[in-house]
Amino acid sequence: EEVRYFTARRDISESDIIVAGGRGVGGRDNFVLLESLAEALGGVVGASRSAVDEGWRPHADQIGQTGKSVAPKLYIACGISGAVQHLAGISGAGTVVAINRDREAPIFGAADYGVVGTIEEVVPRLERAVRNFQRLK
Repeated sequence: EEVRYFTARRDISESDIIVAGGRGVGGRDNFVLLESLAEALGGVVGASRSAVDEGWRPHADQIGQTGKSVAPKLYIACGISGAVQHLAGISGAGTVVAINRDREAPIFGAADYGVVGTIEEVVPRLERAVRNFQRLK
C-alpha cells in the first residue's frame, strides 16, 4: 500500500506554526485532522518519534533529539506525551499548546496552554474556531 503524506512547502524547522502529533493521535488517518488545522493556521505538520516509528509520518517531519529542533511562534502538540527527547526539540518554541487525553501527560508541564480531551473532539473544534475567526477579518 502506498502511503501519501500532506507535505509542507517549507521545512518544519523554518515554520512559524507547527501542529504536531504523537502516538496519542491514534493512527495515520487522524493526522488528516492535524493537516486541516495546520492548513487553516498557515502552518505545517510535525510528528514525534513514536508517530514516525509507527509509519504515520515521514522522518522529515520528526521533531526532537533524533529529529529536528524547531522554534516556531506557535507549537500545538496533539497526543504527544512530552518525552524529554521531544521537549528538547521544541525548547525554542514561543507559545506551546498541548492537547492530550491524559491530564498527567508531561507535555502539560511544558505548555503555555493545555486542553484535556481527545484529538477527535478538540482539533476539529479548534479548526472551526480558526476558520470562523478568519471569516471575520
